[in-house]
Amino acid sequence: METAASFFKRTSTHYLLLIAIGALLFIPFLGNVHLYDWDELNFAEASREMLTSGNFMRVTIDYQPFWEKPPLFFWLQTASMRVFGVNEFAARFVNAIIGIITLCIVYTIGRKRFDTTFGLTWALAFACSFLPHVFFKSGIIDPTFNLFIFLGFTCASSVVLRSDSAGRMRIAALAGLFIGLAILSKGPVALIIFGLTFSVYWITTRFKPLFSIAEIALFTVTMVGVSAVFYGIETVLHGPWFVTEFLRYQIRLLRTGDAGHGRPFYFHFLVLLFGCFPASFFAIRSFKKDTGYTEPQQLFNRLVVTLFWVTLILFSIVKTKTVLYSSLCWYPITYLGALHARKLITGEVTWNRWLQRSFVAFTVLVGSAIAAFPMLLKHKEVILPLIKDKFAVACMQKPVVWSGWESLIGVSFLAIAFVSFSLMARRKSAGGLITLATASVLCVQLTLLIINPKIELYTQSDPVAFYKQHSGKDEYVRSLFKSYADLFYGKKQIDDHPMSHDFTWLLQGPIDKPVFFVGRIQQDRKYGRPEYGLTLIEKKYGFVYYRRDPEPVSAFALR
Repeated sequence: METAASFFKRTSTHYLLLIAIGALLFIPFLGNVHLYDWDELNFAEASREMLTSGNFMRVTIDYQPFWEKPPLFFWLQTASMRVFGVNEFAARFVNAIIGIITLCIVYTIGRKRFDTTFGLTWALAFACSFLPHVFFKSGIIDPTFNLFIFLGFTCASSVVLRSDSAGRMRIAALAGLFIGLAILSKGPVALIIFGLTFSVYWITTRFKPLFSIAEIALFTVTMVGVSAVFYGIETVLHGPWFVTEFLRYQIRLLRTGDAGHGRPFYFHFLVLLFGCFPASFFAIRSFKKDTGYTEPQQLFNRLVVTLFWVTLILFSIVKTKTVLYSSLCWYPITYLGALHARKLITGEVTWNRWLQRSFVAFTVLVGSAIAAFPMLLKHKEVILPLIKDKFAVACMQKPVVWSGWESLIGVSFLAIAFVSFSLMARRKSAGGLITLATASVLCVQLTLLIINPKIELYTQSDPVAFYKQHSGKDEYVRSLFKSYADLFYGKKQIDDHPMSHDFTWLLQGPIDKPVFFVGRIQQDRKYGRPEYGLTLIEKKYGFVYYRRDPEPVSAFALR
């Protein structure tokens, strides 16, 4: 029988291993490319403005109230920027730490629900799945938001599983704490998902009581108390306007498709299937009911499946759809994938033809695409006639060096993945799974390190360089299209003219200093007309650059 000392030593080793793996995967090269529009730059700019203005209660963009997001994530980013400076690494460092914490959290939950093998398998599934891995190296809110929701969900599930009233009350308070933090991260949608999940589960149990009135009351009081750190104080200090506008924005997102974010109903199904590879393919077989678990394990499995379907259906119904809206499903998918992977390791199930064929088809598709992509850009004269977007064609005229060796990323992914399939077909499941995880991790890491910077050279590197060139000077620099890069990389200051946030004033008003504009090439038809009075600086690789100077002050006016 294992002693307490040996158990502590073993689990401590596992945590240290996961921390080391997470740090190795998520922290290096965070500043390898500039922040991307819109979300990364939007959030980083809000954090930068908090530091510049010293106002940490009200979120602003261009120093105007920004009611789309509450402030918790921005507080974390500003703390990171205090340490590392206002840069890409600092903006992304928060999610790198969240990624490390996530690996430790899912290991802990998995170990308690099953055993250490399952906990490690779940953490491995999270670390090597495509989209979770990528976004733990990003500067967006969702990984942080999702962690708090899942912690609240797990605590509430533990309340259902426990029988001692004191323990249930304590965990109910923890559930309220984490859901409150989730609301502070992104808004009341956290409570909607949480409430819908347990309501649907309650219906499936034929209205069997899940929580006592006292537990619900304690959860609510804790959640409201935590979220009042922002919502309550903001209302007391400035009245209900900011919170009211925030709630109206959330409702609008549910009812209408935001610009550039309207997608078909099946969008999230495809995103999760391909984005959560390889866990998603393992997870498919775990959706069916399985009696080979203890009653607490079966209950938790059903709750996890309920969370998956509630999240997926909710964000498939709403009009606004982005890749990240269904990202909470990463937890159920990797959990269910780990369930099947654990059975493969223990020999409860065998590697079958369906899995073999589906994995082969997907890896051939992904590996071939990654291998072909650099070759197509190396010989872009082949694909340019097929592209109808004039802006994209102009951007691709920029001379970017593609050696052709970048294709080895896709070829290597294929080769290592096929080794893993061979191992699993010979019932060497543990070795096969580790090899498959290695293939996925190397594919993502090398793509981000080698291919991503070259793609950025086409998409935004020139405008960013222009914004940086004019930052810190007695000038304004703005984009003529929706962007936050001009604010962040132009380092706009709070003491600029009170009208400097007004685009019409910058374009046609009595400006107090020169304004530099960046537009897309097709916008020259409009802003290049004489009535705008803009001086063309240059047209280059899909973008057009202008200058507008203040009207000279006459000697009479001076007198």
